[in-house]
Amino acid sequence: MPVIKSSEIQMADITMDGVELMQGNDVIGQSEGWDSHTMRLFRILPGGYSPHHQHDWEHINYVTSGSGQLQLGEKINKLTVGDFTFVPSNIKHQFSNPNDEPFEFICIVPKRGACPVKDDK
Repeated sequence: MPVIKSSEIQMADITMDGVELMQGNDVIGQSEGWDSHTMRLFRILPGGYSPHHQHDWEHINYVTSGSGQLQLGEKINKLTVGDFTFVPSNIKHQFSNPNDEPFEFICIVPKRGACPVKDDK
């Protein structure tokens, strides 16, 4: 059973359309023996955001540091350390950080929704 130390996770800049000031890395997934899902760690820097998008899989999130917001459909939800979110499939959503400190959260998706952020841990 792998143990991943948070201090050893190397965040990579995410460069794709609709993303600004966002970093991430896959933490636990198929290479660690979890064949059905992938757990990722994301960091959104002040002023940054994820793409405003939707897809046919759900995901679960847990805020590990800072604060930010999640637009889920038309509603904007404020998030802070310790908050959990569930993003249903086929609902347009976007994470953003309008604050002065980095916003970090765990994101768990099923295998079909996992696209490697970076190969190194």
